[in-house]
Amino acid sequence: MTDIQYWEDTLTEEIEAIQNILDGVPSLSDPLERASAMEEADDRLRGAAGTKRSFKMEIRLVQDINERRRLEGTLQTMDQELRTLKADLKALQADENRGELFVAGGAGGEDGEQDPTMAGSNMLAEAAALQDKTQDSLSNTKNMIAASKEVGVATLEELQRQREVINNIDRETDRLDDNLARAEALMKQFGKRMAGDKFIQCFALLNCCLLCGVVIWAIMKKGDILPTDEPANPVRRMLRGEWW
Repeated sequence: MTDIQYWEDTLTEEIEAIQNILDGVPSLSDPLERASAMEEADDRLRGAAGTKRSFKMEIRLVQDINERRRLEGTLQTMDQELRTLKADLKALQADENRGELFVAGGAGGEDGEQDPTMAGSNMLAEAAALQDKTQDSLSNTKNMIAASKEVGVATLEELQRQREVINNIDRETDRLDDNLARAEALMKQFGKRMAGDKFIQCFALLNCCLLCGVVIWAIMKKGDILPTDEPANPVRRMLRGEWW
C-alpha cells in the first residue's frame, strides 16, 4: 500500500502543477514566456502519463477487491483530468500558432503594403511547422501506446508463469498426498504383520511349555516302573509328591 499511495500522491501533485501552469499562460504577455510555459506543461503531461502507468500497475497487484475498485475509480478520474489538461494545452498551442500565423500574414512589403506572396509563403511555412509538431505529437502517442502494449504483454507473460508455478505446486501437493496415503497403508499392513508374528511367537512358546511338560511327565512315569527296593531318590519323590 505504501507504493500505491506514493504513486497516487505523485500523480495528484503533477496534475495540480500542470493545471497551475495552464491557468497562468493567458496572463503572460511575452510570447517566449507563453511558449516556455506550454512546453513545460507538455513535459509534465508526459511525466504524468508515466506516473499513471506505474500507478495502474500497482493497482493490479492489490488483493482486496473493494480497495482495488476504489483505486481504479480514482485512476479513472485522474485519467479524465489528464485528458482535459491535454486538450486545454492543445487549445492554447493552437491559439498561439494561429496568432503567429496572423502576425506573419500581416507582414507587408515596402511602404507598409502587404505582400500577398510573402504572406502566403509565411502562412504555409507556419502551417507546415504546425503539422510537423502535430506529427511529432502523434509519434509520441504511438510510442506511448507501444510501450503500454509491451508492459501489458510482459504482465500477461508474468501471470502465465505464475499460473504454471501454481499448477506445479498443486501437482506436487497431490503427489505428496498420494505418498502419505501409501505410507499410511504400509504402516497398517506392517502393524498387522507384527501382530501375526507375535501370535506365532506365543504359539511357539506354548509348544515349548508343552514339550517340557511331556519330558517331566516321562521322567515321572519312568520312576514309577523302577524296582521298589531301590532307595528312593529325593528328587523323584518330590516329583511324585511322595516327600513325606
